[in-house]
Amino acid sequence: MELLEVRQETVYTKTSDGWYLRIYHYSPLDRNVARYPVILCHGLAANKNSCDFGQPGTSEWERYSLAAYLSRSHRENGMAFDVWVPELRGVGQSTFDPKQHPERYRWTVDDYIDKDAPAIIKRVQDWYLEKKQEKPPVFWVGKSMGGMIAYAYGETREGQRNLKGVVTLGSPVMFGKTGVFLEFLTRVTPRNVSIPIRVADLLEKSGDLMSHFKGLGVNIENIDPVVLQTYLHVGFGNVLSSKVLSQFSLFFKHMTFCRYPRYPWMYDFFGRVPGMKNVFTPYSYTQNLYRFTAPLLVIAGGLDKMAPKTDMEYVKNHVGSTDVTYLEFSKEAGYRADYGHLDLNLGLHSRDEVYPKIYDWLVQQSKTTGEP
Repeated sequence: MELLEVRQETVYTKTSDGWYLRIYHYSPLDRNVARYPVILCHGLAANKNSCDFGQPGTSEWERYSLAAYLSRSHRENGMAFDVWVPELRGVGQSTFDPKQHPERYRWTVDDYIDKDAPAIIKRVQDWYLEKKQEKPPVFWVGKSMGGMIAYAYGETREGQRNLKGVVTLGSPVMFGKTGVFLEFLTRVTPRNVSIPIRVADLLEKSGDLMSHFKGLGVNIENIDPVVLQTYLHVGFGNVLSSKVLSQFSLFFKHMTFCRYPRYPWMYDFFGRVPGMKNVFTPYSYTQNLYRFTAPLLVIAGGLDKMAPKTDMEYVKNHVGSTDVTYLEFSKEAGYRADYGHLDLNLGLHSRDEVYPKIYDWLVQQSKTTGEP
């Protein structure tokens, strides 16, 4: 495979409530660049290494970065993609001193959806408007929670207008078979206060928690131990609002992906009581999946215990999209491994099996003439 040069830059965007989000931009120096940019969004408590592992130019980056793969063409007369890798609030330089700005650490998943995603997409489209005098819709590729953000954003009119297509990797909207790791994190999170949490610190301090995570979050047989250890060190070194974990605990308890309720304890108490449920139940992204109409590629891991394939199948069957593709990466489906959660895109065979499927789908969608 011929390696093409890629222009690299780091840009920033400001959200409506004052957070500066960092975005890594990989612009192909190739004549045949797809018209539609690709945004790669990380998952819960993660950072850019979730979809863009390693330092640009290194052998690790060439093999394990989805951003590196998509920013180059892989077929005769194939396309290369303009790739943008954002980091959500609380990640990298998007942080504040908790002691000086405690109010900053009260965000929820809804803030990722309502504020971060629109700011990221606007920054990308503004770049296109300035450089190419056009404002195209974008492809959004989301890992885990990054895909959940796309589902929720895609239910809005703005999302329906701005999303050319969406790819999700292990992104649930039902939580019937929740992993013990995430459930434990949410149970130790306080409801009545909001504090900054560093998941990396929790993993390093608790051998049991680390063991649970490795057992549930990855198929050990399908990942290089050095890559896993490196990712655990660099991938979770971020600050997370405890309200995010509190919101996930609501997902688990009520088995639905929903907005953060105004009165969480009343939702817990009355959320299952006939006649009272509608009074205290917040907007459910799960129940409104029919509003999501963008072309969709759903990727599931055959051994993903954090996002079981049954949850991925639920998405496939309930979105309002007329163009839905579902891929399960397992031995039964003809692939070389039963993929877990992290190894869906960081696995030993991801570059040979998963990345090409994403690339080909994006290429095909780029050739369609209909706009969202």
